[in-house]
Amino acid sequence: MGKENTEALGGSGKGDAFFDRADKVAATGNWDYAINLYVDGIRRDPANLARGYKPLREVSLSRKAQGGKGPSMVEKLKLRSGKKPVDALANALQLLAKEPGSSEYMESVLKAATKLQLKSVAKWAADRLLETQRVTEKPSKRILVAITEVYRDLKEYELAVQAGILAQQADPDDGAISDLLRDVSAKLTIAKGGYEEKDRDFTRAVKDMDKQTELTRKDAMVKDKAFLEKQIEKAREEYLSAKTTPGKINAYADALLQFEDAQHEDQAAAVLNDAFEATGAYQFKMRIGDVRIRQMTRKWRQAKQEGNEQAAMQIARDQLAFELAEYKERAVNYPTDLSLKYELGRRQFLAGQYDEAIVTLQAAQHDPRRRRRAMSLLGQAFHKKDMLHEAIETYERALEGDVPEKYAKEVGYSLADALEKLGETSRAAEEFSKVAQLDYQYKDTRQRLEGLRRRLSEEESPPRGA
Repeated sequence: MGKENTEALGGSGKGDAFFDRADKVAATGNWDYAINLYVDGIRRDPANLARGYKPLREVSLSRKAQGGKGPSMVEKLKLRSGKKPVDALANALQLLAKEPGSSEYMESVLKAATKLQLKSVAKWAADRLLETQRVTEKPSKRILVAITEVYRDLKEYELAVQAGILAQQADPDDGAISDLLRDVSAKLTIAKGGYEEKDRDFTRAVKDMDKQTELTRKDAMVKDKAFLEKQIEKAREEYLSAKTTPGKINAYADALLQFEDAQHEDQAAAVLNDAFEATGAYQFKMRIGDVRIRQMTRKWRQAKQEGNEQAAMQIARDQLAFELAEYKERAVNYPTDLSLKYELGRRQFLAGQYDEAIVTLQAAQHDPRRRRRAMSLLGQAFHKKDMLHEAIETYERALEGDVPEKYAKEVGYSLADALEKLGETSRAAEEFSKVAQLDYQYKDTRQRLEGLRRRLSEEESPPRGA
C-alpha cells in the first residue's frame, strides 16, 4: 500500500460541515439522517477516521440496538457498486451502517479502503472483521486470508499472525494458508528481532520461527478469551441497567453465546427466560430454542467425531423432534412469517410427515427468498407419496427462470427420476442430459442416462427378420 492520497480525494477538512451536522442530528436520535450525513462527509474526506467512521459506527450500533432494520432490497441494488472507488466506499459504508454486523459489507469497506490506499481506514475495517471472525460460529477462511494479507501489507505482523492462525484453523489442510502464516510469522520474528530481510545473518532471525509461531498462537488464544470476557462484562453492566430493554438483553445473550460452551449458553438461556417472563415477548423464548438447537447440534457433531454412530443417530432423532415442536410453535406465533413456514415444512419433510409438509410448503413457496427451495421440497413430498404428476409439475415450475446451477442439478435430477418412474422415457432422458451437462458426475446421472438411451434405441430398432 502507498501513501494515503487524501488530497486527490477531497482533502482533510472538506467533510467537517457534514460531520458537525451529523453529530448534532445523532444527538437527537435521528439515526438514518445522521448516517446519511456521516457518509456524505466521508465521501468528501475519506481519510477522516475520527470524525467520520468511528461516530458513524456508534450511530449504526445504536440504531441496531433500538430495532433498526437492515437495508431494503432497493438499497442493496442501488448501493451494490460505485463508478469511482470513493463511491464504492461510501456505498459500502451506507449498507454497513444499516447492518453493522455484516461481514460482507465490512469486507467491501476494507476492499474500497485498500484500493484508495487509506491505510488507517483499512486497518480499522480489518480490526472489526477480525473481532467478528474471532467470535463467529463458522469463521470465513476467505475473509481471514484477506485480512491477513492486509495486515501483512500494513506491516501489522502480530495481527497478521492472529488472523492467519484463525484461517488455518478454518482449513488446516490448505497449504497456501500455511505458507502465508509462515511468511507473516517470519516477518513478525524479524520485526521483533530488529532484523531486515536484507541482512546476511537472516537465518539467525528465523531459526526459531516455529517456536515463535506457537507462542504467538497461544498468545492469540489467551487474547481471544480475554476479549470475550471483556465483552461479556460490558454487556452485563448495560443489561443490568436496563433489564427489560430488548437491545440490552440480546446484546448480553450474544456476548455469552460467543464462548460456545454449555455453561455460557445455559446462562444466556436463563437471561432470555427471565426476559420472556418479564415482558412476554415471544422473541426471547424463540432464542432459547435456538440455544438448545445449537447445543444438540454440537453434541451430534461430537458423537460423529468420536465415531459413535448410534449416539449420533439418537441425538439427530431427538433434535428433529424438538425442532418440529419448536417451529410449529413459532409458526403459530408468527403466522405471516413465511420463512418459519419453510423451516417447519423442511422438518416435516425430514420427519416423513409428507401430507403436513405439502400444506406448509405450499404456503412457504410464496416467500421470494425461499421460493425455489420450498418448491423443490414440495415436489419431493409429492414424489414420496407417488403423486408423480403433481411432483413433475412442481419441479417444472421450480426450474422456470434463471436457476442457480446447484438447484438446477438437484431439481432437474428429481424431475428426471419422476418422469422415468411415470414411464416418460424420452423426457426423462432429456432431463438427465441437462443435469449431465451441468455435472457429469452428479449422483448416478451418467448411468441412468446411458440406460435410458439404450432402452430408447432398442425400442426404435426394428425386430430382426422384419
